[in-house]
Amino acid sequence: MKTIDYVTVGKMMDTITPPYVVDAMHGKKHVILIGCDHNRNPDHLQVKIIESHFEGLKPQIAFNEGGQVADSVHFDSLRESVAKTGETGCLKFLSDKYHIKMMDGDMSDSLEFKLMLRKTAKDKLFLYYVMERVVIPYLSGAYGNVPFDALYQKAIKSWFIKPGFPLKANEQTLGYFKQLYQKHTGHVFVLKFSDDIERFDYINPDCQFCEIGRTSKMTRDSVLLSKISASLKKFDRVIVTFGYGHAIALKPAIHQLVAGE
Repeated sequence: MKTIDYVTVGKMMDTITPPYVVDAMHGKKHVILIGCDHNRNPDHLQVKIIESHFEGLKPQIAFNEGGQVADSVHFDSLRESVAKTGETGCLKFLSDKYHIKMMDGDMSDSLEFKLMLRKTAKDKLFLYYVMERVVIPYLSGAYGNVPFDALYQKAIKSWFIKPGFPLKANEQTLGYFKQLYQKHTGHVFVLKFSDDIERFDYINPDCQFCEIGRTSKMTRDSVLLSKISASLKKFDRVIVTFGYGHAIALKPAIHQLVAGE
């Protein structure tokens, strides 16, 4: 299926303000993919957009990014859901409200780690993931006011060790990450936005860590498409929330999928 390459996606993101909505309909089949900004602001426009499309579509199944949310997780209000877990919480609140199942549309971290480690040296992959999943979101305010050291220790245990990323005891420390950062960037790690961030931005065409990022995203995109495809064999109406870069990349493929091409 046709997708938009991530270098082009990056250029498009400069002119697009999320949420970015992909609305594909053919016959009875209808899929809405809402590309979101990863934040926990209950007043962000995307919250109203998700709610509006959910109520209009009346989906039969929902897919979220970032892992399966337990059926036992519930929220008392839409604002609480967003404040705690962003767009995923929003989708879970609405799914519970309208009594539909919300499923993980993403690849499990354990499988992604396994596949990516076949293509990329462990130290480089770990450095990329920490920058993408911990440092950059932290600097963007995604994790609130928690001290970075505390967040790092929690992230290593929950987001890396538990899903099976192979780290020895000495490789689980913040000091080890800082050593890798200096080795591969030539600079001492400082917890702030700097020019080094560009080395880890998948939209940049000519850097090794950017390529790692693009490979990761394309691998996850293929999984999301396969899950949507499988769901359309059983359901007519599907709603998805994912990062808006993914939504831009997948727009042509979603339309092809819904049209049965």
